Amino acid sequence: MEDSLTRPSSPAGLSCYMAVSQLLGLTVIAMTGAWMGQYRGGIAWESALQFNVHPLCMVIGMVFLQGDALLVYRVFRNETKRSVKILHGLLHAFALVIALVGVIAVFDYHRKKGFADMYSLHSWCGIAAFSLYFIQGYLQ
Repeated sequence: MEDSLTRPSSPAGLSCYMAVSQLLGLTVIAMTGAWMGQYRGGIAWESALQFNVHPLCMVIGMVFLQGDALLVYRVFRNETKRSVKILHGLLHAFALVIALVGVIAVFDYHRKKGFADMYSLHSWCGIAAFSLYFIQGYLQ
């Protein structure tokens, strides 16, 4: 009866999988930053480099932080549920804010350059993914 009251232990190898996932995530962020810095001229808000904010923010927000927010319940299974929920919510909020900066950057860049918005499948799929992510977070 006592065993049913204790929390289950972490699956074997979870810490290795987590270390690999974090290493891969940070590598993707570093590679995107290097791509923007070395091959696209850098990142700036008030110049032609404003567009470069978009890919970096999307990788940080919608890939890395959102993924970490999803993994929080598995990693911190021995912590109190309240603290895990707070961390989960904070990571999702940071992911949303950073992704929103990326969306604003690309729309502002298009407006300044006189380009049409939402002209590609990438644009439509991206705005759909961001909108559904926002709606899902708002409804919870």
